[in-house]
Amino acid sequence: MTEPLPQGLRGDIAKLLSAQGTHEGKPTVGKVIGRVLTRPGPLALVLYRLSHVIWMRGWQTAAELMWRVNLFLTGADIHPGAEIGPGLRITHTSGLVIGRGVRIGANVTILHEVTLGGAGRAFFDETFTDGFPVIGDETKLMVGAKVLGPVRVGKGCYVGANAVVTRDLPDGEALTQGGNVRELRKRVEALEQELVRLKDELASGAIQDDRLDKL
Repeated sequence: MTEPLPQGLRGDIAKLLSAQGTHEGKPTVGKVIGRVLTRPGPLALVLYRLSHVIWMRGWQTAAELMWRVNLFLTGADIHPGAEIGPGLRITHTSGLVIGRGVRIGANVTILHEVTLGGAGRAFFDETFTDGFPVIGDETKLMVGAKVLGPVRVGKGCYVGANAVVTRDLPDGEALTQGGNVRELRKRVEALEQELVRLKDELASGAIQDDRLDKL
């Protein structure tokens, strides 16, 4: 069983120095320094962690100023009030938006142009209750994914490129732009079973139709 990461920035550093720190495996100290100096992801994380500490101490104006600095330097729009667990991996930061009430677990991977925030339900004369998403541990959010409103994405989920999540996802679920992968697999399996049944009936003479030879 993998030991839990330390909280905050220490957890991010521990993840970066681990065997899962980069796509090539555990990086050398030189490569870590190079990434911190040249990649926007590590800088965005550092600035967010600092702004979050300031926010939690009640210095909201100072935290929001650092939030603006982060957006200017890295392109990452991460509100200091968001709660983000350790080991977050941000490969690219352009277009990334994480709202104030968002909660993110540990060891989550987020790519660019991902939006985590409210669904705008309050615009409908407060008819609908709005809120912010909760993202489970070990989840991966691909390019352009959107998770909107008070939904919960379970542990170890995969949200594909440009997919929009507006409902809860159970642990281990995969959702793509075309729909729920698990549901699609079930439908394919049902069709395969039906094909086998038809072939068996044809072989037994229960069905007399030459067109079924093409099955």
